[in-house]
Amino acid sequence: MMPLLDAWIRKLTAPAVPAAAFHLAPGYLGGVRCAPKTNSVKNSVLRTLPAGLVEPSFDKSNFPQPEALSSLLKESVRRLGTPEGPVALLLPETCVKTALLDFEALPMAPAECEKIIRWRLAKSLPLSMTDVRLSYVVHRTAGRVKAFCVLAMESIVGEYEQVFGRAGLNIRMIGLPTVALLGCLPKNGSSNCLIVNVENEYFATLAVLEGEPALFRVKPLTPGMGWAEAAEETAITIRYLEDREKKRVDTVWLRPAAAGDVKTGTALIQKSADCAVKILPGDAPSGIAPEDKIPLAPLLGELS
Repeated sequence: MMPLLDAWIRKLTAPAVPAAAFHLAPGYLGGVRCAPKTNSVKNSVLRTLPAGLVEPSFDKSNFPQPEALSSLLKESVRRLGTPEGPVALLLPETCVKTALLDFEALPMAPAECEKIIRWRLAKSLPLSMTDVRLSYVVHRTAGRVKAFCVLAMESIVGEYEQVFGRAGLNIRMIGLPTVALLGCLPKNGSSNCLIVNVENEYFATLAVLEGEPALFRVKPLTPGMGWAEAAEETAITIRYLEDREKKRVDTVWLRPAAAGDVKTGTALIQKSADCAVKILPGDAPSGIAPEDKIPLAPLLGELS
């Protein structure tokens, strides 16, 4: 992995490795706890959630049954063990909006930089920026500045913080599953790659070209058609990058988390990609059951 990409990962994830991380999705809850000092995986938990317990939305309540979810969270924390330090949470990507903005230049002062980014976002997105929590990272190269932005409604983020707080967890860091998968990539891997994250409800892809972010997309999937649509979207994304960026994607790193025939689905992705397709997270750390590697992959990346 190129040094620039490694630096970008550290900016997009936490400045320090959290003691534990959780991933809440419509169909499941994952949790991983690190051992103090060594940062090795000490324990993990993976729970299937009843339908309707988590319904991701940008501007509507995500938890129709908050008490039932709190009860399940408390039980999961008991199984995992109380984290000895800050906790990270990966949100469903369909409850946030993202943007990758290009600038000729941006001020170095954080307040001025954020002011310009908010102004640019307000021009392009049909929502009030006053009620939005903005998180962003700026990537600067010679003659080019990119800002990777994540936007979430204050009320929605507060809803997640409150439900985890009732389970005794103090959420200090919030991230996204597909971005966290950057931490699973090998350090000597291709500098032109595409991360493809196929969940039951959505397809997400993050493109990295020459060590810098080039594209981030999230698209809902039609029930029963997820794998076919994901394969089509993968092909569209690769063609778009070749046409716009004039770069060829060498490797597709796939997290096949959707239900159904994963083997057939992976084959569809392979056919559409016309390049090497490898499964994330690769070799799982000790303490992680093989069948849990793919569901917990974003958390392993977040804690790497």
